[in-house]
Amino acid sequence: MSGLAFLLVIALLVIAFRLYQKGSMVRLGVSLSMLFMVSEALLGAGLVLFELVAENASLARAFSMSFHLVNTFLLLASLSLTAWWASGGRPVQTKGKGLMLGLLALGMIGMLILGMSGAVTALGDTLFPARSLAEGVQQDLSPTAHFLIRLRFLHPTIAILVGLYLILVARWLYLRRGDHVTALLAKILIILIILQLSFGLVNVFLLAPIWMQILHLLLSDLLWIILVLLAANALSQRMLVGSLMRSPQKTPISSSSETTT
Repeated sequence: MSGLAFLLVIALLVIAFRLYQKGSMVRLGVSLSMLFMVSEALLGAGLVLFELVAENASLARAFSMSFHLVNTFLLLASLSLTAWWASGGRPVQTKGKGLMLGLLALGMIGMLILGMSGAVTALGDTLFPARSLAEGVQQDLSPTAHFLIRLRFLHPTIAILVGLYLILVARWLYLRRGDHVTALLAKILIILIILQLSFGLVNVFLLAPIWMQILHLLLSDLLWIILVLLAANALSQRMLVGSLMRSPQKTPISSSSETTT
């Protein structure tokens, strides 16, 4: 599957450079996609080369899994923006949008941190499975437990904090913006956050089975994509200040030359 994805991104790169002119945002997006696709392949190869697989529970594997997750998120963001711009999305404009840019950037950084903690937690659940919820809690609280076990409590804590923050940001954008696309994306984001937190809770009670971890990761990817598209749309639109909310007034057109008598 990785090889097929690599070939598809190469094909996308060739098509984009043939159809779009130099300086196009589509070219930028597909170039970044190719860059992160290459780094994705190198990270995957590194995991195998340095034997950071199977029962390896080292700190190096935890870091590599975290970086792999971040790279995957950046790849998804690049592909999503490529599709967004190819579909007619406007380029991002940050002038006069410092507050919005800061809030969205903080949310994205929070999502990356959340993803990294999730990768470490999934690794701990896979290598050190608990036979019951009580045993899992006992493992988390044990001072002699492996660091992958003791770090598991961080992920749900970060998930709740980041989730609440993104809900507030999405709500703020929904009220501040006037276009239906931002409103729709904000609603979808909030729904996905609530769904993801619910899945996370069920995942804990089910003792993190592999199929549930896969669904949890899928929802994370969808949530990240919607957040990226929400940011791209919000930052590409004009701010709804008073003059823009009023009906446009016709400006009289004067001729460049007047008739003299």
